[in-house]
Amino acid sequence: MEKPLALLFVDIVDSTQLYERIGNVPAATLAQRVLAHLRLIIEANAGRVIKSLGDGLLAAFPTADDAAVSTLAMMEQQGGYGLRLRVGLHFGPVIQGREDLYGDACNVAARVEAIARAGEVLATDTFVQRLSPPLHRKAKLLNSISVKGKATPIRVFQIRLTDEAEETIESTTVGLTVSNRPDERGMLTLHLDYRGATVTMNCLLPRVTVGREETSGLRILSRQTSRQHAVIDFSRESFILTDHSTNGTFIRTGDSLPVVLRRDSTKLVGSGLIGFGAEPRTPGEDHVVAFRGELT
Repeated sequence: MEKPLALLFVDIVDSTQLYERIGNVPAATLAQRVLAHLRLIIEANAGRVIKSLGDGLLAAFPTADDAAVSTLAMMEQQGGYGLRLRVGLHFGPVIQGREDLYGDACNVAARVEAIARAGEVLATDTFVQRLSPPLHRKAKLLNSISVKGKATPIRVFQIRLTDEAEETIESTTVGLTVSNRPDERGMLTLHLDYRGATVTMNCLLPRVTVGREETSGLRILSRQTSRQHAVIDFSRESFILTDHSTNGTFIRTGDSLPVVLRRDSTKLVGSGLIGFGAEPRTPGEDHVVAFRGELT
């Protein structure tokens, strides 16, 4: 029998880098300690942990307010963990199994969590409309996203710790797929060319951060680019670019007009230009990166 519930997906961000930085045993110990603390927060707010998902959790609550209060407590305390979290929230009917939940609502909540940036909470319109006025004021409409199986995009909100207006965060997910499949002699590779330097991504370098910050894997020296503009991940034979910027990301392939994507996803094949914060016209612009995928 279906039952409407508030769903919360929470994940520890950059856990792969954590394991590389401090080692497997210390990283696993820290992650488990954080997840145990998150469980306590969930249970203290009428929630129930449904299952663990690697370095994350799926939880269900009877009301949207319960899920929101639990989420805000998590985000307020994440600094004490030394790690960053990201959360996706949705409200909808699910079928309860013995150790899991089933239904379209779970897929939507997972999709929303997947596009959240580090330290960000995203929620669907369905969830936000069920919040009480004090919590509803913390919701800021961002944009609409496409969800597999949904005929129309769904509206997504950012849930903030305060009621004050903050910088709008636009997010886009872009996949780059090379048409040839790798074999034992080849490796899928993505080359990112910027100002005479090249960053080469593959299974050996599966993540690159892009932005103005000095710590970025690919630092973009443009005022149009956000400090933490995007992350590019190699996943399932595709290169996935997730944009977390204010001004958005612009992608141009061949002679076609640039495509502006906001909290949506698409696959690119071949090569082109990415404008981090503005439309790309030539490879030499300070906000533009040329990309090309190949089988090496």
